[in-house]
Amino acid sequence: MAYFAAKNFFEDPELLALTQKVFSGELTLTWYDSPTEKIACKPADQARGFTYEDCNVGTYGYTQLPEFIRKNYSMAARGSQIVPGLPDLGYTINRKSDVWSDNVGALYEEAKARRWAPAVDIDWGALKAAPLAAELEAAMSQLCTSLEEIALVMMEFPSRWVSAINQEFIELKSYLCAQMIDEARHVEVFRKRALAGGSGLKRASATVEQALKEILFAETYPEASLACNLLLGSLVLDILQHGAAVSAIDNRIFRLCSQDTARELAYGMGHMRYHLAHQPHRAEFLQDFLDRTEHTFLGIAASPEVLEPLIVLAGHGTAPAALGAGSRRVQAVLRQTVDRYLRRLAAVGLDRRGRSRLPHFFAAPN
Repeated sequence: MAYFAAKNFFEDPELLALTQKVFSGELTLTWYDSPTEKIACKPADQARGFTYEDCNVGTYGYTQLPEFIRKNYSMAARGSQIVPGLPDLGYTINRKSDVWSDNVGALYEEAKARRWAPAVDIDWGALKAAPLAAELEAAMSQLCTSLEEIALVMMEFPSRWVSAINQEFIELKSYLCAQMIDEARHVEVFRKRALAGGSGLKRASATVEQALKEILFAETYPEASLACNLLLGSLVLDILQHGAAVSAIDNRIFRLCSQDTARELAYGMGHMRYHLAHQPHRAEFLQDFLDRTEHTFLGIAASPEVLEPLIVLAGHGTAPAALGAGSRRVQAVLRQTVDRYLRRLAAVGLDRRGRSRLPHFFAAPN
């Protein structure tokens, strides 16, 4: 549905007359003495630069933001003078503890400081200089095909919510945009890795995509953040760390992607801590959500398009002995992943040991 301003500015005689007066030197200067806080922020650390944390002062800061935003639904910058006639942008997420984490400012600054570019920061020539065996290259291409699907959803998750979040939470919105950039970079690098190795993209996975769609279309922002940043992020981080051991170029790609994914996990944990500290009654609601949603972890991890290339890469081949060794290694990795995921949940106030079904599916064979 389109929005139209209250007046057509081409046909506003008052505005046109005022413009002529200003051009002739008769300024209104209504902005000059705005009743806003007069401050002079500066970097606390010159080496680190001028950060959002340095601007966390008085009415311009985020520490003193109220739990409920009731006064500003426009695009007016936090701390600026609010005047009559500002448009309502229809924000539907106006409660701080629904989205906030105390580390969002630092994570946004880190995302900028540690940015990298797949086009120039990866030595693509190394693939030709030291090619992988055909079966390993095929497995890496399949894994990258699935990782591109996953990265696309991890990029689209913030995009579904950022326009609904009140812009008073500007540091949080900035971080979500940085997360989109991080995941766009992952989409790019996984696609290029598959195309550069000679094997090309492999098979899309209906199982993986069905699971990802359920995560992407969670009904509330806390659910979506929990599913994408903590549940999916825990699995992706360990897959990346596992895949990094294949070759020098893959080590660099997966290590750089890991640092980005670790930021998403850090936000997800900080968000859940803040959310439950201010809305403790939501714990059981989120436990019920995970009861219904944790199956997506299994759907992704156990799909042949993810599990089989992981096993081939872990065993360094497709011979029976190699597949046996690879299978044992991947099982151990997934058990460790589930354990780390459950530890993270317990740390933020969602202890699921004894409730989650995931340990049963990844238990060590008798």
